[in-house]
Amino acid sequence: MPAAMSYVVRPWALRDLKDVMQLIRSLREDGFGRHPKFGCLVAEVSRDHRSKDGHTVVGYQFHYFRYCTWQGRILFGEDLYVMPEFRGQGIGTSLLSQVAKLALARGCTQFQLVSADWNQPATALYKKLGAVDMTARDNWLVWHIEGQAVGEMAKRATQ
Repeated sequence: MPAAMSYVVRPWALRDLKDVMQLIRSLREDGFGRHPKFGCLVAEVSRDHRSKDGHTVVGYQFHYFRYCTWQGRILFGEDLYVMPEFRGQGIGTSLLSQVAKLALARGCTQFQLVSADWNQPATALYKKLGAVDMTARDNWLVWHIEGQAVGEMAKRATQ
């Protein structure tokens, strides 16, 4: 039986950007500039347990703050990712637990997440951790306007 793998979940540092970039697309200024627009926690394993490709950063949780006029500040979890070879070892749960702690420390009333309906492992994890499907419970619909449609809307704006 292989030795137990250890890992830490910590706030990311600029030195992690290259590793995180392999997992997501990001922008240096928006994440590390004078007024960061988002944050990210990374899961890092020891060099003894690095990935098949030699990486020690094996997962991340990307988040930013939103505001709800009814309930106040919300931490929004945009992405949770753990490399497939490291799944099932509690890393995703640890990342979500750390970001929940961050949400409370920043005065958030909620921690919201999104997942595609086809992503059953994510859905199962979120439910296991006590998340509520707002689509089913509150009949919320999420709308997305992109590309040319954004430009068309902007043209309708008055000064």
